[in-house]
Amino acid sequence: MEANNRPLVPSGTHKLVQDKYTVPTNEIMKLYKKVVEWIEDRAPGGIIYGFQRRGKTDAIKYVRDKLKEQYNNELPIVFVPAKHKFTANEEVFYELLLLWSGHQFPYAGKKNHKFDRLAKFLHEKGEGSRFKQVVLFIDEAQALLEAHYKWLIDLYNYLYEHKIKLIVILVGQPQLKGNKDLYVADGALHIVGRFMTREHQLFGVKSVSDMSVCLKGYDTVEYPEGSGWSFTRYYYPEAYAAGERLEKCASTLFEAFATVRQENGLGGKMEIGMQDLTNTIKHALVNYGSESKEKKYWIDLDTWIKCVKRSGYIDSEVSFLVKKG
Repeated sequence: MEANNRPLVPSGTHKLVQDKYTVPTNEIMKLYKKVVEWIEDRAPGGIIYGFQRRGKTDAIKYVRDKLKEQYNNELPIVFVPAKHKFTANEEVFYELLLLWSGHQFPYAGKKNHKFDRLAKFLHEKGEGSRFKQVVLFIDEAQALLEAHYKWLIDLYNYLYEHKIKLIVILVGQPQLKGNKDLYVADGALHIVGRFMTREHQLFGVKSVSDMSVCLKGYDTVEYPEGSGWSFTRYYYPEAYAAGERLEKCASTLFEAFATVRQENGLGGKMEIGMQDLTNTIKHALVNYGSESKEKKYWIDLDTWIKCVKRSGYIDSEVSFLVKKG
């Protein structure tokens, strides 16, 4: 039997269970193409924004890894994650950039020394690349203060003077777009012109086609890597062997989300956040797949509806609608 050939993965360690994976979606691929365009145009910067649970952080990590692959690790990329509180402290800001740039001594020295060390370190990275560019991603950038932009301008100018192009890509919630609009209204073109010349909004799943692309990822991404066992095959080996694929469930899963919305009186156009979708799919694989007590041969509409309800979709959707409206 197909199940007897499954790779041995200790309980609780599968990438799906630990959320240590990203499947390419329509939105992620649109974003990737957009960021590549900005890099090729040598644009000084851009903003990427979307509501919570739309998968911004995972999308940026995917884009970062794809950029490293496309440019053969010859394009220096710095990614500042969303686990730091941005305060109006110049020295702390330089420490943060030094840390995530990979500098060996991010905390040594005084403020001016840290700026010099950061600028020279990034110059060295850029100079060592045939592209003469450094790409800096900053997550949750809606929290940046005007002072942070001043310090980024100092860094930008230093590298520009040394013929290295710093591309700053800011990632955040819709407030980031609002901040840009305020800077434009206030005439702060020194900020907008350097770091916000381009923009891209990241959406969730809005169509069956979007859903299909996402589900296909589970049919193709393998764990262990190179084993031939995709996520779908691992959790539903018999059904997979018989030709079933999650990609074929796109219409049914989309219907499941629509049904749950209707049951809870939610109107308007449907846009499913990536966190809610991936939680739903994980529940369907882990809680009804071959390792579960409620094992099913395959996933029907009623099961999808149960998984949507368990994903936390309704709570997050209500929160989204409140923020949006």
